[in-house]
Amino acid sequence: MTALPVGEALTRIEAELTSFWSSPDEQAGAPMTKVRSSTMSFVAVAASSDVEQARATTDALADSHPGRAFVLTSDGRLAPWEVSYDVRAACRIDGETPICFDWIEMTFGAMACERAGSVVAALALPEVPVVVEIGRGAPRALLPSLLPRADRLIVDSAHTSASRIVEMLHDGAVPVGDRQFVRTYQWRELVARFFDDALAALGAIREVTVGRTPGGATEPAALLLGWLGSRLGWGFEARDRARDRQGEPVRVTLRDDPREGLPPGQITGVWIEASLEGQPLSLACVRDPENPKQVAWTRRGARVTSHEHALGHRDEAWVLVKALDATEGDRVLWDALVLAAQWSER
Repeated sequence: MTALPVGEALTRIEAELTSFWSSPDEQAGAPMTKVRSSTMSFVAVAASSDVEQARATTDALADSHPGRAFVLTSDGRLAPWEVSYDVRAACRIDGETPICFDWIEMTFGAMACERAGSVVAALALPEVPVVVEIGRGAPRALLPSLLPRADRLIVDSAHTSASRIVEMLHDGAVPVGDRQFVRTYQWRELVARFFDDALAALGAIREVTVGRTPGGATEPAALLLGWLGSRLGWGFEARDRARDRQGEPVRVTLRDDPREGLPPGQITGVWIEASLEGQPLSLACVRDPENPKQVAWTRRGARVTSHEHALGHRDEAWVLVKALDATEGDRVLWDALVLAAQWSER
């Protein structure tokens, strides 16, 4: 990768892009005008050790969300005011037309980091939104200039705490998608199903227990508790207790639950104690000890039901696409993050 002062690097990148887009594509055997298919400018902010993974993510994204992709990182070994860069481009034939995409990778020196936002603004496609994803260990020095440029932010609360996400976004004015919120969708759906024919029990929950494999980078229970509390109007007084809308106490318990075959930070079960029409109602959704991809879903007391459910698995390309596209849940996610942060700070 070529290392230059920021202004000179920007000039050269623009020249390389202009050269690519102005030249005809000849892979069909005859010169053909290139066509751009654009849905967004996607900016992956990554730790230097994760650049290759970020590159693979942007390559895969070109099929479903074409546009211009950036991979940004920083490196203290560069001269502080320099940027190293690489520009790639590729075309595929769609019918008789070459559909083309481009990628820009940039590594910023320490002082150059503050110009990352203006560089992206100069190079981003003007007609589509700018989406910024903050990867694990992303250099913090790049974020202050980038976040104000983002039309949408993608995070992963599996490695970035809810408190940190809320701190970065302040008032939630920038729409946010969370990979972890996508991954844990089935847990929320299964918990919600407990109350399909027992809505009155929602106001009579007195205890929630969440089991999880220990050692996660963040607390996996936080997002689930934030979602549940935000939907039901709870306020957390401490990590082990909340108050519901009527001011009644709700006990919160976390359970370390090591499971062979499950990595750290995975939810293993949710147990809820409530009441319905004056009768106790015990609810549980728990991974099978022998098959962690299967859960037992049970109700006892005022309602008696038992089911087995498979927990589906999706690869990270699918997870990212859902985090990009599932905008109808943005408000729910933001409320869940805010309350998860409140719970975490107690």
